[in-house]
Amino acid sequence: MKKIKKIIERILFEPLQGILAIFLFYFFSCLKPETASWLGGKLALILSPIVPQNKRALDNIRLIYPKLNKSKQHKILYEAIENLGRNAGEYPHLGNIEKFITLKGKENLPDNSDAFIFVAAHLANWELTPYPGVSINRPIMRVYRKLNAPLAEWILRKKQSPLPGEVVPKGNKGAIKMLSVLRSKGIVLLLSDQRLNTGIKIDFMGKPANTLTSPAVMSLKLKCPIIPLQIIRKKGSFFDIVIHPRIDLDKFKGDKETKIKNIMLEINKVISSWINEHPGQWFWHHRRWKV
Repeated sequence: MKKIKKIIERILFEPLQGILAIFLFYFFSCLKPETASWLGGKLALILSPIVPQNKRALDNIRLIYPKLNKSKQHKILYEAIENLGRNAGEYPHLGNIEKFITLKGKENLPDNSDAFIFVAAHLANWELTPYPGVSINRPIMRVYRKLNAPLAEWILRKKQSPLPGEVVPKGNKGAIKMLSVLRSKGIVLLLSDQRLNTGIKIDFMGKPANTLTSPAVMSLKLKCPIIPLQIIRKKGSFFDIVIHPRIDLDKFKGDKETKIKNIMLEINKVISSWINEHPGQWFWHHRRWKV
């Protein structure tokens, strides 16, 4: 049955998802950024009862916030769904919403053109996390997960990103490219909260979760700093992008494996604090924990 279900998804649902994604992209591109953002949020809420992934999101919210009453748990879900819809509406306008962004903490960036790693999370509109590259006039290479719908992947990812820097799919190609960029004194951005089948199982939001190790591994290997990058949706389509002070790598002692584990625990702790500040802005829909 599982094989049949996957075949049906691949033949029927994935092409439909691709066609819908392409239609929405060009539809939202015809609107003003703030209008597209608002409408995207409303459409996501209207369609939410027929989206099965919302059940997974609610299960995750209940897992992490079991002491919250049902109304507060559903409020987080409501906000998360609206945030995702707004992201979709804003996507065609990524290169044209500078007036909606306030960049904070620029003083925390290295003074020179040395390599460093940004670590960010699936919060607010995470597609805007490369924006600091515009301010400092340096491209930011980032790794992404391929879309499930191949048609949408082919159309949307073939379009050049309006934000500076190369975009490469995760995997061996992405890992090789990251090392190359850092060795060339470039900047790499990683969304460190995504679920992996590999990695190390450590605490995230109070629960064990597989966690990527590449920020710690690359930082130790190439001796480049790790700088947390937070994005916050303030109101509507307005954002704060906050560059936090670099993580103090000198405080981590022990052998290589111990250092990697403790660095990633520190990163998870930072990201967890951001999620707790704005739980309705996080992407609860992915399989971060097996529930």
